[in-house]
Amino acid sequence: MNMKKLDIKKSFKSNKSKYGGYATVLTSIVLVILLVANLIVDKIDLKYDLTKNKLYSLSDQSYNVMDKLNKDINIITFNKQGSENIGIAEILNKYRDKSKRITLKYIDPNTNPQIAKKYSSTEEAISTGSIVVESGSKFKVINQSELFNTTQDQTTGQESVQSLAVEQKITSAIMYVVSDKSSVVYNLQGHNEQAFADEVNQVISNQNFTVKPLNLLVGEWKPTSEDMLLVSSPTVDITKDELTKLKDFFSKGGHGIFLMDIQKVKLPNFDDLMSTFGIQIEKSLILEGDSQHYYQSPAYLVPEMSSHDILRPMVTANLPILFQVAQPIKPVKVKKASIKIEPLLTTTDKSWAKINLDSTSTEKEAGDINGPFDVAVAITDTQGTSSSKIVVFSSSKFLNITGGGNLDFLVNSMNWVQDLKENISITPKDLTSEPLKITQGQVLAYSAMVVIIIPAIVIILGVVVWLRRRHL
Repeated sequence: MNMKKLDIKKSFKSNKSKYGGYATVLTSIVLVILLVANLIVDKIDLKYDLTKNKLYSLSDQSYNVMDKLNKDINIITFNKQGSENIGIAEILNKYRDKSKRITLKYIDPNTNPQIAKKYSSTEEAISTGSIVVESGSKFKVINQSELFNTTQDQTTGQESVQSLAVEQKITSAIMYVVSDKSSVVYNLQGHNEQAFADEVNQVISNQNFTVKPLNLLVGEWKPTSEDMLLVSSPTVDITKDELTKLKDFFSKGGHGIFLMDIQKVKLPNFDDLMSTFGIQIEKSLILEGDSQHYYQSPAYLVPEMSSHDILRPMVTANLPILFQVAQPIKPVKVKKASIKIEPLLTTTDKSWAKINLDSTSTEKEAGDINGPFDVAVAITDTQGTSSSKIVVFSSSKFLNITGGGNLDFLVNSMNWVQDLKENISITPKDLTSEPLKITQGQVLAYSAMVVIIIPAIVIILGVVVWLRRRHL
């Protein structure tokens, strides 16, 4: 009996028992650590965005806007909770989690038609998938189609979703509903200007711009430094008196957007005004010779975009701009040293401009002008402490196309002119994916790693452990 007790005590002092005890203790410690870590992680909503384009992350601009909030915000998504788009829901949750002033609600428009109708501008209730951003009595509706940017295939004409615009729209809406004032856009009248489509007007309104008609021949105009002039495709020239008033406005730091279509008649006073900006618009039709830079017709340009602040979001998101029936914009030979002209859209060196506007031929003819041409420019005229900012488009027809980056191009230009850079710096999140490209050599290397090297390491370690235990 004593011998057995002695053997038992001795067995606990052997190397095998020691190693076994160490292994048991170590395993217990690891299990406890894993258990505690699991309990902690379960209490923390910890997520990390591993997507290539940070689809489910917000930009610093959005966080800055939320840091400055002094009003409560309701974000209402008209979806039955659980049936919403997961990607959109992830982004909306980021807003709610960032600021205590933001509340996120889900409302089913089918079971709550009266609530949905409250936010509708028509007799019909708001549609499923729409989002409302609300503060007090002020709200902004974002339709589901606005949450995605689309592009059109030049060959098939089929539209596809290119990028996610949720953050752009939500942050812009927050800025709109918390703002106590909006910039005034004076829409010049009296020259057979072209009216914008309702959709364009809605986009401008959503950007916190208030549009007012302006007739310089009637009454007195007293613009402020926050106001902007909008000239949309006039077919009749301004008078000398109007020209004087406009020159005075821009000499004092005025801001303006000009959409100038091709006219067979001369508009000398408008030409004079353009020359004060350091540019002249050639009355000719641009045709593109590079098939990669036009859509269906050589007059329907897909111009190259510059890296300007106005266009950077579209360039990053790979959103093309279709700019049709355009004319060349050229710098004048002699301009003021204070003027800076920045090209926005440019045709290729294979383009040309037809001087004969009555020609029905799309072929290059004698007298036509060789490209490349600028078809949209941003102009800054710094005079003392003030700076005039103007964007000139050589066509207004691009506003007839709502796909791609066309409407963003207009509103980004308006925001740039008004120094509202925070409204244009949020980039759409590109949804296109690229396949993993690896060489045949890489395929063989990865295969060898998985099939040969890793199993060999495991076998070698196993043999080493077995040999050590065998000699214990």
